[in-house]
Amino acid sequence: MPTPTNFGKRLAEIRGKRGLTQQQLAERARIPAAVISHFETGVRASASADNLVKLADALTTTVDYLLARTEDPSPPSGTFDRLVGDLSANDIGAVQTLTDALARRARGAGPPGP
Repeated sequence: MPTPTNFGKRLAEIRGKRGLTQQQLAERARIPAAVISHFETGVRASASADNLVKLADALTTTVDYLLARTEDPSPPSGTFDRLVGDLSANDIGAVQTLTDALARRARGAGPPGP
């Protein structure tokens, strides 16, 4: 009987944390659900580089996390939405105002007017 690898265990763990079924992950990653099942159960021990990237992107994590090279599942950088995803609309507005002011200062335009 196959034994899941660290990769298969990590894949199943983060998929569960993201609240996704194997089928939902398969659709997001454009990989057959049976392949995901094989990774998680150990029938297939590893994935191609292409599939690793697809899975990491679909799970909003890193290849390093899936391969158990780090304990941090968060991508090192991301889009503005990922960075402020849990903020309220007012907080996002405040962050945007701050970043606009910093950008103007960096360009030498000085502080914003009244």
